[in-house]
Amino acid sequence: MVKLYVTVQGWDMKQPWSKARLRRGTCSAFLIEQGILTNAHCVTDATYIQMEVPGLADKVDVERVAVDHQVDLALLRPVDPDFHFEAGPVRFGDLPRLREKVVTVGYPVGGSQVSYTEGVVSRIDLMTYAHSNILNLMVQTDAAINPGNSGGPVLSASTGECLGVATQKAVAAESTGYFIPVPVIRQFLKDLADGRVDGVPGLGVYVQAMENPALRAAFGMREGQSGIRVSRVGPRSPAHGLLRPDDVILAIDGHPIYNDGRVDFRDGQKIGWAYYIRIRQVGEAVRLRVLREGKEREVTVQLGPFPLNLVPRMPRYEEQPRYHVVGGILFRVVEPRYLRTWGRNWPSRLPVSLRKYLGQPAGHLGLDELVVISNVFPAAVNKGYQGMVENVRVLSVDGRAVRSLQDLVQALEAPAESPFIRIELENGIQLVLDREEVARQEEAIRRRYNIPLGGGPLGEVEEAR
Repeated sequence: MVKLYVTVQGWDMKQPWSKARLRRGTCSAFLIEQGILTNAHCVTDATYIQMEVPGLADKVDVERVAVDHQVDLALLRPVDPDFHFEAGPVRFGDLPRLREKVVTVGYPVGGSQVSYTEGVVSRIDLMTYAHSNILNLMVQTDAAINPGNSGGPVLSASTGECLGVATQKAVAAESTGYFIPVPVIRQFLKDLADGRVDGVPGLGVYVQAMENPALRAAFGMREGQSGIRVSRVGPRSPAHGLLRPDDVILAIDGHPIYNDGRVDFRDGQKIGWAYYIRIRQVGEAVRLRVLREGKEREVTVQLGPFPLNLVPRMPRYEEQPRYHVVGGILFRVVEPRYLRTWGRNWPSRLPVSLRKYLGQPAGHLGLDELVVISNVFPAAVNKGYQGMVENVRVLSVDGRAVRSLQDLVQALEAPAESPFIRIELENGIQLVLDREEVARQEEAIRRRYNIPLGGGPLGEVEEAR
């Protein structure tokens, strides 16, 4: 069991060419056979990490081996290859039972000594991970999990085996904490076997519960049949061309799906049908029994990486925000880190021009990503445009459709066919810039607002998919 001291510096979302201020924090971690295991959120944007090992006088420098933000897990190792722990790695158990007694171990705030707190397992279900905003298997416990506990092991009180990694607590509830269970940890470690992180797999379909009897009858479901209706198949989904809207998925890998979208789990419990997707690896296949036009058929789908929405559910942690600046106009790709600049309740505070794209699949309207103008830095060349063009989708530049940031840059850098740059927005507004004036004022505008020379990081279009 070790304590991590982490120095963090992320990106400034309002001025994406700059880094934000340094922050420092502490977390917990523990030794497993593959290295040192902790939460991804403990080491996100980390610039320097040290660990405090019981019995050693000095802290030890450590580095990241692999991080999977989707499951909030990270693997670390000592920078010194000759460093060895005196103690051995933990032994992993299995998924705990309800009411099983557990012990959380870690270094929560309020003291410097290791802390042990007891509790019981109160719920096992698919829940949203706070770090990634993705649904996955999670265990709820009333054992205290406080800031600093993150990344520490949760042990079985009877066997001492590790049952999971402490990860988060409920803000609106008393004595409610959550830990990442062993099946998710094993999926993460198996994923790393080939030396890269593929993340959790996804099917890429939107589904509708079929609890209404009239709905089931309308789709030709017989007495005793149950399932969920496919309402939409993402254009970039691995199921595209295999599943269709109005298909009814009756079973997954032989497990019948109930009309509320759940499947049998164990001990008479039910769990969301996506459980049988999350426990797989990217590239593995699932078998679906499907009702289509009144006839049952088998469909096999090879799972792809968890399908990103047009505006990703998970922030693009640690990546520099992708942007481009020309004539004092800041274009950017929309992702959750930017949306969170609207504050804690950002989903309800977003302008409609952004909110309407939330939940849309990658490929919606043929788009690779959502590109908007986020700011206009006042200058003579962009006079009159401030306050009327922000956070609206860019449709085209000089008549060239903008489906990605690369499209926008290529349009701006294309041979000039007119003395003007015409930028068309989704709300019907057009920005017209004098091309020669832009070239004449560009350097002065950048000096005035400390914007570095060059357009900004573009990345690859594939990253947005």
